[in-house]
Amino acid sequence: MFVIIDSCIQWNVGIAFPTTIEKKGMGIMATMDILDLEGHLHIGMNEDNKNDLRIIVEELKRNHFPNVLAKSKQFREKYPNNKDLSRTLTMIEAICHAQMNEHHAASTIIQTLYQNTSEKSSQDLIILGELAFMSDYKLARRIMTEAVKQMEEEDEQDRIKLARGYLVLGEAEENLEKYIRAIKYFKKGLSYFTEEDQRDKHMMLFLHFKIGMLYSTLNEADEAIKYLEETLLLVNEDDRNIKINSLVSIAKAYGSKDDGEKALPYLEEALSLLDNSALKGTLLHADALTEMGFYYFDQSKLNEAIPFYDEAITIYQKLHQTSRRKLGMIYMQYAYCLEHKEPSDKAAAGRNYEHAIERLEKSNDRELLENALADVIAFFDSTGNNKKKREYENKFVKMVNA
Repeated sequence: MFVIIDSCIQWNVGIAFPTTIEKKGMGIMATMDILDLEGHLHIGMNEDNKNDLRIIVEELKRNHFPNVLAKSKQFREKYPNNKDLSRTLTMIEAICHAQMNEHHAASTIIQTLYQNTSEKSSQDLIILGELAFMSDYKLARRIMTEAVKQMEEEDEQDRIKLARGYLVLGEAEENLEKYIRAIKYFKKGLSYFTEEDQRDKHMMLFLHFKIGMLYSTLNEADEAIKYLEETLLLVNEDDRNIKINSLVSIAKAYGSKDDGEKALPYLEEALSLLDNSALKGTLLHADALTEMGFYYFDQSKLNEAIPFYDEAITIYQKLHQTSRRKLGMIYMQYAYCLEHKEPSDKAAAGRNYEHAIERLEKSNDRELLENALADVIAFFDSTGNNKKKREYENKFVKMVNA
């Protein structure tokens, strides 16, 4: 039986300026400060312009990005000879455009700054790379590749600075769906953190989880399990969502290896935690219930499987984000359980077989639909429902002749 193993939760590093920008996903953010705003403005600050610059800071804190753009342009024109100030204000304009989803405008500004900086320090490159990450992953990759190469050539001693470069590279590659490269860079970033430094523990947790989930995306079950087990060793009470995600993902990995017995304790713990968590009723919750239903289905314990499938389907229907193929397969398994349980519920089985075909017809998986139609035709034949039998026979013939 097919078991879907995927990265159902995308956990992205949010690069925030000047406030944290939340992204959809786990709800747990690893944030990086792109710019020490007041520190950079201080470089070009003097008695004439300090009040104007404080206005910029306050407008940014309030997320008044159009106002910031207007005032930044005004101040650059007002102080045309202050090059340091002009550069920082231009960076701020790029951030504002990115926050307003004007990604092309933001990317153009960063590319211009990158091309017009003749002698780029590694710190300059890191700042520009992080800024580019907000709007243009390919540009971020280009700039940050140069940054890490330069740091390595210069034998950079600041391990956090090195890690920072590799983490942005990893995030850029992940967003470009280059998962193998992303894993390489995340592992490199991980190598710069140490358990001896208490400040590193959150990043170590984040990176083990991140790498494990990427291996899950690549269906490399053994590596996924390895890194997610390490994640479980690093979690604490504040990391409940990460723990649940890791437990479900490990169970899925074991499921993909047809090792349901090893998956079972992870599913049991995950479901016990899900009931009292913010993840209750989410796609992750439905996936955990489905995996548990399949465990009993595979053991031919059909009565035990039914409540898990039933609850999972209820959640999937509310979410409206499950693939038709996946939901169609779940309906098929659920209907089979209803048909063959003790005592059998043929009426409910028939309804769910029909739900399955309805989804699978829209899934563009011809082979799967053929097999499902054959099973449904056999079901209605066995129950003596000739009308439904002919209806699905006609569907089958129509599909074969198409």
